[in-house]
Formats: sequence, structure tokens, C-alpha cells
Amino acid sequence: MEDNALPWSLDRVESLISSLYEPGDPDAIAKAQALLAAFQSTPQAWALAHELLRKPDEKGRFFGALTIIVKLNKERHALPYAPGTVSWPRLIVCHSSLLSEENAQELLEHLIGWYGDSFDSSNGPLVPRKLSAALATFFLHFHHLWPRFIRHVTICLISGKYCDPFSIPSSVDIASLFDRLDPVKLKAVLWVVTSIMEDVVRVDWNTGSRLNMYDSVVLEVSDATALLANGLTESQPSEVGNDSMKCLQSWIFFAQKISSRDNHVVSHLRDLMASVIESLTSNYRFDTSAELLVDVLSTYPALLSDDHFNLLATLLVSPWADERYRCLLQPDRGFDSVLFGQLLLAFGEEKCQWLMQSDDPRSRALLSKLCGLLGSDGYPATENSIFVPAVEFWSTFTENMSDVVHLDNPSRTPWADAALLHVQEAVSMACHKITYPPSAELSQWDASDRSGFSDARKDVIDLLQSAYALCGHQLVSTFSGLILSAVDDSAWLQLETAAFCLAGLSDCATDDSRLDQALKTVFGSSLFSILSSPDNDIPVRTKQTCLHLVEQYTEYFERNIPSLAPALRLLFTMLGNSSMVASASRTILRLCSSCRYHLHSEAYGFLHEFQALVERQVLDCISSERILASIASIAQAVPDAHRKYTTCSKLLEFIEDDSACAKQLAQLQPSTKVPCYSQRCMENSADESPGLHIALKTLRCLIGVGKGFQSPTESAIDLDVGKASFIGYDGQLERLHKQIMKIIMDIEAAFGSNTEISELVCAVLRCGFSESEPGPFVLGLEDVTCFLVHHNEHVPRPGLFVSAACSFLSSLHLRGKPDIQELYTALLLWVVRLLRQLPNPEHDPELSQNSIDFVCRLLAKSPTTLLALQPATEAEFFFLFTIQVLDGSEPLPKGAAAEFWATFTALKSDQSGVSDATKQAMETLGPLLCQSLARNVGGRASRSELDKLSEPIKRLLSRYPLAKEWLEAGLNHSSFPSGKVTLEQKALFVKKLVSLRGSRATNQIVRDFWLSSRGSNFAYAS
Repeated sequence: MEDNALPWSLDRVESLISSLYEPGDPDAIAKAQALLAAFQSTPQAWALAHELLRKPDEKGRFFGALTIIVKLNKERHALPYAPGTVSWPRLIVCHSSLLSEENAQELLEHLIGWYGDSFDSSNGPLVPRKLSAALATFFLHFHHLWPRFIRHVTICLISGKYCDPFSIPSSVDIASLFDRLDPVKLKAVLWVVTSIMEDVVRVDWNTGSRLNMYDSVVLEVSDATALLANGLTESQPSEVGNDSMKCLQSWIFFAQKISSRDNHVVSHLRDLMASVIESLTSNYRFDTSAELLVDVLSTYPALLSDDHFNLLATLLVSPWADERYRCLLQPDRGFDSVLFGQLLLAFGEEKCQWLMQSDDPRSRALLSKLCGLLGSDGYPATENSIFVPAVEFWSTFTENMSDVVHLDNPSRTPWADAALLHVQEAVSMACHKITYPPSAELSQWDASDRSGFSDARKDVIDLLQSAYALCGHQLVSTFSGLILSAVDDSAWLQLETAAFCLAGLSDCATDDSRLDQALKTVFGSSLFSILSSPDNDIPVRTKQTCLHLVEQYTEYFERNIPSLAPALRLLFTMLGNSSMVASASRTILRLCSSCRYHLHSEAYGFLHEFQALVERQVLDCISSERILASIASIAQAVPDAHRKYTTCSKLLEFIEDDSACAKQLAQLQPSTKVPCYSQRCMENSADESPGLHIALKTLRCLIGVGKGFQSPTESAIDLDVGKASFIGYDGQLERLHKQIMKIIMDIEAAFGSNTEISELVCAVLRCGFSESEPGPFVLGLEDVTCFLVHHNEHVPRPGLFVSAACSFLSSLHLRGKPDIQELYTALLLWVVRLLRQLPNPEHDPELSQNSIDFVCRLLAKSPTTLLALQPATEAEFFFLFTIQVLDGSEPLPKGAAAEFWATFTALKSDQSGVSDATKQAMETLGPLLCQSLARNVGGRASRSELDKLSEPIKRLLSRYPLAKEWLEAGLNHSSFPSGKVTLEQKALFVKKLVSLRGSRATNQIVRDFWLSSRGSNFAYAS
């Protein structure tokens, strides 16, 4: 604060500027920056900026120019100086006055003078660039005082003195003026024009105040094109040519932004594009011209004419292009080579149809080049940046081709065969490039390299899937053959690539049995025996990819049962390998789930296999979960109920062992190590106690078994046989239910304070909610109800259990229609009891939302449960609670409360007494509800909540005659939050609502009233 109070002098400002460039304490530098920023807001800044710009020190002049920009942007409505009286450059006197045209014109005079001098007095572009930015800022704010700025700044630079911009005759031969500029002055003009246009394109042209600026800029286009034509000539130095390209690009950005308004600008700029294309052959101008053309081809191809495309196509197949292309394919390619590749791809993307369908030799040559990009040296995304864009081009090319080619009628697309050959070559080259390097080289890659290479492989799969529409069967046969060749040659890296590509085609070939013959050559080969053999050096990644291949073609194994047993033998063999257990267990689960009806006779065999794995201690927690789920899915398909449930009981015994282990570990010291057999468990359980880790495993395994016993979604339900098939085994089912309930209650008793335990327990319950037939996880209604209501407000997240109750309630229609009124009542009283324990409705938003959602669902099933609830005070509490929630600010509970009241006010029931009870309740609650709704639409709600709040308003007005009076009273109540709407506006609002009778237009009326209540200047954000 003391530093800010000191008077500002030139010496002090220069000292602070110098301190920014000296090594020192970062805090001191930050302090100097803050002081200089404060200085720029002072009235003295104008005069001192002028003094800085007269000094020889470049750092000071740069800061002076920056200060001018800051002052123009912040104080453009009042320039705090008066015109001086000395000769140019005049001294800016620090006075405070309103900006006059004379003030602004004098500032322009100074800026142009400083700018012209800066090219003679500066060692680099820093100061001239910043002064050109200051001139651009001046134009943005005072463009009406600087007409025809291009010819004006040109004349000033040629003459070395300032002239009035309004005194320049329109008859000036602008081309001859540019011819008089030496390269330095031509560069100076280009920099100013570029700076102005770069600022102009950022302007919002939709405001009326900018229309005059638009006209000012458009008037410059003829001068600009003459300037650029001069700068793009071959006789100009390369630096001028490159600056001309950048200036042209800024004009193109402008043309893109206003293309719908003025073709005049576009036609002028189009005349320059031939010069840009011809500049490609200049080594010194190639980078800027190529960048410009890549941008135009990608974002604004309409700027190019057919002649331009023809010229560019010819150039891209010329000897010059051949040499550029050769350099691009080499390992030591530079930036300009990559840029040439981007130019090829941009041209290809834009002229895709021409390349595809034309018989022009140039198109074939260009397609060959585009295909060859996929073979450029280096691993994709690590050493090769052109590969991924090339793959994306060929994916686009292939997709476009598949949209227009007629495979069933080749005569309609005679060009297709030639184009297809290029696609096949592209696929072959792309797949070859995504082979992993040897492990020694791969170990040198960092995480970014690995991620980039992995993403490149996914892009190749996208290309393969696009190509499948054109040559699908052939692709599957090709990669099947490559797999067999790699197996014969022990080429493990190539085997991984081929397996990866074939797996990537699985989404396209899932249900196509015609491919089975090709797949049979793979899955019926020696591949499985070689993978399972311990006497080979196959890399882990190759084995994992081969297992992934099996997982992706589960439908094949469903159709070809003889191949299923060898695949499973391989997978279970792989479980003994710690590096393969995750992949193997995932694939086993997928196969067993899909092929359950072919494997159910082997259920006991799978149990024995799992027992052996447990004894050998080779499975981690996740793999145990998957294998148990696999066996459960097989058991679900067992037609004999006794065998089915016996298998389930055996599975539960494994889980009970884990439950007992968890309880035992809970009694030990927290430092006890996790008794698991995998490094993955060690890493994932770093923050867990051993007991909790095993408890979580127990519940996840139980969920896995529960999901395995769920009926497949595509299976048919025999309504006649269903009930009879389970009658003899009710006792066995009951024992299974008790086993399951004991497991979750034991875990809860020991670890119930853990939120994740609660989440998993609820997930166990949900396993049976979607089932329509009796089963191990279709727990008894009373058991589920008693378990849920046992949980009180002391559990970590009671809202989780209420959410489970919501799912339970929704599932009851699958159980038939038993007499469950007592169940409804017990659950409702439990929910209300939980809400009563809250200090306020917003204390636990999750519980509030889920509780209201539960009652809303209950209303749809049994409205009398709420309306006739005893004691009646519980129902009264709930009604008032929901109104309190409506008055709150938590969005999710509030939305649930609005939905509840929309449902309640719309209740229609054939049950005797429901309508009467509803009306009786609304006599008391209606006025209170309308007060809350009035407060919300009066400004308290957020905009995003208005649609939901409109629903109860619609229902009230369409169902209750007194709703109009209730709403009027609510709007005029002392609690109404806004004083910005009159009584007449409130009355008109209600009148409109009543006239709409609950139609959709009500939402807009509510929105308009809410805006009026918030104030007419309120922005869109709420």
C-alpha cells in the first residue's frame, strides 16, 4: 500500500521495468508487476508512456506501447490529455478531459510516428510489433477517425511525416504507392494490417455499434489485395512474402466470419490464392504458404476455385512434390516434411470424391502417395506424427466410399474396383505399422508414448471397421491367415498384431455365421496349445491379446461348441499365471455367460476347478469374483432345480469362508498384511485394513454370483411351467436365502460404518429385484423389508438404503400381487422416521431426495398407504417436509418434491375414499403449497428448476377450483421474495395460468414471470 501511495516518476517506472528482467526473488518480481499494472491505471500513465517511447531502451518503449494499449482499452471514452503545442512528436500533457476528435487524431499521429521510428531504432521486432498492436487497438475504438488506414500508413511511411488521413485523395494509385515501399517499410505496413485484422476478427459483429467498423474494414479490401499481391511476388524477400501470407490469413479469417454478408471480400482474396499455391515451391516460403493452404482446405475450401484445385493437384504430383514426399517418408523428417504431409491430407479430405471416382492419372498418383503415408518411418504417435492423420483420412475415404458404392451392381460404380485396391493397401500398411516394438525398445517409451501408440491402434481398428462394409469376409480371412502364419513362424509380435486386428472386427461380424470357417482355422489350430505351453517365450501382451480375441468372438463359440472346451482349458491354464489371471478370468466370465446353456452339465466340474484354484492360492480378489460369477451363470442354466441350488450353495460356501476370514481379520491389528495372492490386491488395498479388504471382496463375489443367477435378458419365460418347477425346492431356496442374508448381516455387523460396504450390500439386494421367477437372490419380501427398516439414521448413508427400497418397490409387480399393504406401511413409516431425524431438510440431500422419490413411487401403487397412514402425524410431517424442501436450494431433493406434488395433485383412483382424502388434505396443504410455489416462481428458484416447478402448478389449476385463490394469496403473501412485480402483474400472471389450463405454454409464462421478479436486467445465468 505504501508503494502505491508514492508519486509516479519516469525514473521509478523505468526502475520497476528493469527489475522484471533481472534475476531475483519471484515475490519481488510479482510485486513489481502489480505496481506497474497499478501505474497503468493512473492519469500520469499517458505522459510517462510518451516519455518511455522517446527513450532508447527497448524494454521501456515496449512497456510504453503496452501502456497505450491498456489506456485505450480502459479509458477510450476519456483520454486524459490535451493537445500540445510543440512540433511533432508533441508532448502529451497530462490533463483530464473528455475525448475529442482532436485528442484522438493527435494520438494517432504520435502512434504512427513512434511506429515509423521503431524500425530504425530497434534491434528486433519486439517494439514495432507492440506498436502495431497499439495502432490496431486504436482502430478498434476510433476507426471512424482513421479512414483508408492502409494507404494512410503507407503514405506516412514513404514520406517520413504524418498527414491527415482525411486529406488523402481517393484517386491515389495505390499499386504505385506500394512499389515505392522498400522491404522494411512494406513489412511495416503488413504488420499494421495484420494486427488490425487479427483484432477485428475477434469482434462481435452482431452488435449495432460495430456496423460502421464493418464498413470501414470492407472498404480496405481492394487496398489490402493490392498490398498482398505486391508482397507475394517472387522478387520480394522471403521475410516479406511470409509476412504477406500471415496478413492474408488474417483477411481469410475475416472473410470466413462475414462470408454470408459480403462476397466482395471473398472474390478479392480468391484472386491471391494462385500466388499462394505457387509459393509452395519456394523453400523460404513453403512453411507459411503450406500452413495457409492447410487451413483453407480444412476450414474454408470455398475460397478456392476449380482452377486452384487443378493447379494444386498438378503441383502435388510434380517432381518437386516427389522429392518432398521422399523426405517425408525418411526417419529424419523435419517440420516442413510433416507439413507437406498435412497438405496432402488436407487436399485429400477436401477432394475425397474426386480422388475416389476420377480416372485422372493425378488422382491415382495422389491416392498412392496418401496410402504411402501409412508406411512412413517410425512408430505411430511416438516417432511418426503423420500416421494418425493418415489413418483418419483413409477411414473417411472408406466410409464415403461405402456410402456410394453398389456392391450388388458394380456397373453403377465402375471406379469402385480401383478405389477398393487402394483401401485394401491402406488397411494392410496401417495394420503392419501398429506392431509393438521388441520389449527392450518398448521399455524406453514413457507413458505419453504408450498412450499415443495405443490410441493409434484404436484408430486403425476404426479404419478396419469402416473397410469391413466393403471387404468384410476377405478381411477376416486375411487376418486369420496372418495369425496362422505368425504361429508357424513363432513371430509373436506379428501374432499379437493380427489377433488385435481380428478382435477389432468382432463388432462387425458378431452374428455372421458365414465367417465361421475362417475363424475355425484359428480357433481349431495349434494356437491354444502353443499359448498354454510353458515351454515358449511368447510375450505376455501377445497372450493377453489372444485371450481378448477369444472373448470378442463368444458368439462363434456358441455356434461351434466343439471349440468351446479347448478355449476354456486354455483359459483355466492361464489362471495360474499372475500376469494373465486378469485377462483369463475376464474372458472366462464372458464365455460362460454367453455359452451357459452349453456348459451347464459341467457345473460341478467348474466347482472342483475353482476349489483347486483356491487351494493353490493363485487368484486375486477380482479374478475370484469373475470365476464365481462364471460358475453362477452356468448354474443358472441348469434345468434341474436341485442341482442348480446345490451348485449355488457350494458357491456361497466359498463366500462364507471369506466372510469368516474378514471377521477374524477385523479383530487383528490394522498393520496386518492383506492375505491375498496378487500384487494387484496389494496395490488396490493400500488404504484398507485387511479385514475390510476381504469384506469388500466377499460382497463383490456375492454380487457376482447374484448377477450370474439373473436370467439372461433374451431368454423366454414359460409362464405355465415356471411356478411348478420350483415347488419342490422351496425349502432349499429358503436355506439359500438365509445363507445370503447371514453373509450380508455378518459383514454389516463388523464393517457397517464403511460407506462402500453399504453400497455393496444394497447391490446384493438389487440382484433379485429384476427377476420374475423364484431364485437364490430373489429374497423374501418380508426378509428384504425387515432388513431395510433395520437401518436407522446412524448408518453412514441412509439414503442408499432408501434408494434400494425404491428399487424394491418398483420390482414388486414381478412378484404377482400378494397382500403387501403391511409391507408398504412398514417401509413408509421407516422412511418418515429417517426424515424426522434430520436437523433440517437440506442436511442430507441424498436421503431427502430418495425418500421423496420412494413416496412418489408408492403413490402410484397404493395412494391409501400415505393417505390413511397411522399415526396420521407421520403423513402430515411428510407433506410439510416436502414443502420445506421446495423452499430449499438443493436441486435434486427440490426436483423430487416438485414431482411428488405433481403426482399427488393429479391422483385419480377407483379406490373408495382416495379422492375424498386427497381433497381433504389439499384444503389444508393447498394454500401452503401455493405459497411455496409462488416464492419459487417469484425469484427464489433457479432457472433450471422452473420446468419441474411448473408441473404441480399445471395440475393444481386443472384439478382444484380453489387453486386460483391459493396462488393469488401466495403471490401476495408477505413471504413473496420480490418487490419488482406489481399487484397488477401478479393478477395478470394468475389469469394467464388459468386460461392455459395446464398446457405446455404454462412453462413459458412461469419463466417470464420469474424473469420479471428477478429484474429485467437479470442475465441468463441463474
